[in-house]
Amino acid sequence: MTSIRLSCLRPLVFALLLLVAACAPYTLVPASSSDVANFRVDVDMPWNKANMLRVESSAPLAVWTADAPSLNSIMFIGGVRDGGAVLRVSNDTDKSPLIFRSAMTPTEIVELWEATIAKVNGATIAKGSNIQPVTFGGVPGFRFDFHFVTRDEVDRTGMAYAAVKGERLYMIFYSGTKLHHFQLRQANVQRLIESARITG
Repeated sequence: MTSIRLSCLRPLVFALLLLVAACAPYTLVPASSSDVANFRVDVDMPWNKANMLRVESSAPLAVWTADAPSLNSIMFIGGVRDGGAVLRVSNDTDKSPLIFRSAMTPTEIVELWEATIAKVNGATIAKGSNIQPVTFGGVPGFRFDFHFVTRDEVDRTGMAYAAVKGERLYMIFYSGTKLHHFQLRQANVQRLIESARITG
């Protein structure tokens, strides 16, 4: 009787373990090629994918961190359509969201990102600079540096690579604390971004 009861319980236990795993806040991203938010990238160190985000996008969105989201993170935004929000707080009822237009210039996209980071993160400072043309994701794009300060009053440095392909905006944004964590993973992220290919 006991063995019968145990055998009946095993599927239930397995299902509960799967449920717990699905609710885990992070999933390991191993060092290898990876498909993420309409990008394929080569990963040369382990990262952790955040499974529960307080923000959302009108495009596929993923956020990875190496040390903790408050210390450093990579954000993948995979193809914002014309008229879509690049980033917004989940369940935001704002009737005037910040939206992308496919005719925007690189300077206008950087200004949109400044306004978006200020709104989403409550940043008191959000400034893009040093806009340069680059090849990104296999298509002509641009990069820019970023500096922002959020409610915790910590200075953060960022770099973004973006491109408009098929009237959609693709972006990878890396940021970290200015004093240590940005530089700590910067070389790894640079290699990741240089390997990126747009897939969707």
